[in-house]
Amino acid sequence: MSQLKLMCEKALLLEALNLVGRAVPSRTTLPILECVLLTAQEGVGLVLSANDMDMSIITTPIEADIDIPGSVALNARLFTEIIRKMPGDYIQIETDERLITKCICGQAKLEIAGLPADEFPLIPEEELEAAQHRYTIKASILRDMIKQTIFSVSLDPSKVVLTGELFEITDNSLRVVSVDMFRISYRSLALAEDTPSASAVVPAKALNELSRAISGDTEDELTLYFTNKRVMFETSNFTMSARLLEGEFIRYNQIFNQDFTTAVVIDRASLLGSLERSILVAMENKQISITLDISDDALVITSQSEKGQTYDEIPCETDGTDIKIYFNPRYLIEALRAIEEEKIVIKLNTPKSPCTIQSLTNETITDYKYLIVPLRGPA
Repeated sequence: MSQLKLMCEKALLLEALNLVGRAVPSRTTLPILECVLLTAQEGVGLVLSANDMDMSIITTPIEADIDIPGSVALNARLFTEIIRKMPGDYIQIETDERLITKCICGQAKLEIAGLPADEFPLIPEEELEAAQHRYTIKASILRDMIKQTIFSVSLDPSKVVLTGELFEITDNSLRVVSVDMFRISYRSLALAEDTPSASAVVPAKALNELSRAISGDTEDELTLYFTNKRVMFETSNFTMSARLLEGEFIRYNQIFNQDFTTAVVIDRASLLGSLERSILVAMENKQISITLDISDDALVITSQSEKGQTYDEIPCETDGTDIKIYFNPRYLIEALRAIEEEKIVIKLNTPKSPCTIQSLTNETITDYKYLIVPLRGPA
């Protein structure tokens, strides 16, 4: 199929183009990867696809009046800008045998050269059919789990497997875990009983785009499934596919040590506010260190730099020995911003051991744990 002719609503087309545009690479030596594939089928509608070879997005069919079914690949950025600047509410799209595509709206008419649809890379059907198990959850919950862990994905390209997040389905729960050698972020969600186990590492780029693409509809469901090489996310608006990362992920469960000598129950918002104030005097210093001094039901936070110093005291409930420990405050801040509970518990062991931040009540929809490695204190 090459020629096509259809009419569709401009707003729906733009929404679909913005969605698949997330999978169009910004730089590539292959012109076909700069394209969005339009596929018009009678009785189905218009489907848009984009693929950068690591991630692909396919929209669910959008409503269109199709006179001639067909398909064509068009430069995604140029086509999107043409549609965005067209007047009126409906767009007519016509492609001739030379793949010259006309976009017509009222008296406005623009032409764009297309590429053959059969050059566009699609995921082989047999690969998609290789999935053995499917898991259905609320899309908004998965979006939040990603946002609450993605910030601690490693940026070190030498540790490729840590540039993604572990999706682990075990013990009837979905666990999303990220590690960057200085901290671990962990979220889990209870699933239905007798859920088959699975494990895979999904690239952070794909997860960032997925979380942005998921709609705000809290009732929208998402189906998750894995093949040997890919993960698939299906929603009511699109299907996203991402190539899995290879390698052995860190055995994070062995790092979350349950031994602790000090436990601190504290108001999350108060602690977050104090930490945010503590970095004001050293915003440009990437090596900023703050001191947490815990004793007598009080947590004292201090910091200093060439520009000034801060002191803050927060009431808390402490159980165990007094402790003074040093941290990069940004790691603490990012973890606290990802938590929604009012009260949290911080568990510590020694000034050189990681601390764990976790739920006090275990009544949240998703369970969480954050582990943060302390900094070396002054000699």
